[in-house]
Amino acid sequence: MQNFKVGDKSIERYYTEHPPIPKFAYSDTLGRKIFYAESGDTTKPLLLLIHGAPGAWHGYLEYLSDSSLAKNFHIIAPDRPGYNNSGPSETSVEKQAILLEPLLHHNNGQKVIVLGRSYGSAIAARMAMNFPKEVDNLILVAPACSPYLEKFWWFSKPVNSKFFRFFLPEYANRASDEKFVHADELKKMLPLWQKISCPVTIIQGGKDWIIDPKNGAFVDSALVNAPHHYIYLPEDSHLLTKERPDVIKKAILETIKAD
Repeated sequence: MQNFKVGDKSIERYYTEHPPIPKFAYSDTLGRKIFYAESGDTTKPLLLLIHGAPGAWHGYLEYLSDSSLAKNFHIIAPDRPGYNNSGPSETSVEKQAILLEPLLHHNNGQKVIVLGRSYGSAIAARMAMNFPKEVDNLILVAPACSPYLEKFWWFSKPVNSKFFRFFLPEYANRASDEKFVHADELKKMLPLWQKISCPVTIIQGGKDWIIDPKNGAFVDSALVNAPHHYIYLPEDSHLLTKERPDVIKKAILETIKAD
């Protein structure tokens, strides 16, 4: 779990070596404040980066500071509800999509690309389902999106008990809360995949140890009305934004090639 926690000093040190440091702000929706980091050119297309569970905006440190992305996009990476600086938790995928929706309007009239990884992929997809006129491209990385493939381990239930929750960090408990309702949340989305019509890129690792690798194929088959490209990386695992930034950045940059 410590791999998901980055201290302020580590972030400061990173941006000392990789300037400039992002700007930070809050978005207010339905009385809830969503913290986010932003970088890049505000006159360019908006790239919204949604983290998994657990996670935070700083899971995209390298993307916020990447020069090729910063000159072509206005990049926003929020903390999802319940994580880091974004207040109370929210296990509903639809409500999380609603709480993040105002960030789509930071596009200055430009197109909007939404990228979600792992549990964040379901939220990214739900945003495209609920707000089809606001999402122009969708990128789903290691997408935990099938309600029939939710993966549990021997320790999943004990870790979610009151005893163990007392000793675990808050972000770990928030991730556990999401996990135990996730399959039901994904079932609600089953009839809505047909609503996605924007271009979609799916990126799945064949040696994914967090989610079932068949999730990528599930999304591929569910997108009946959207032009989509399924990238299967047989030798890669779950942390694709770290393992294969070359593939991820290429997929991002290709969303504006035709512009």
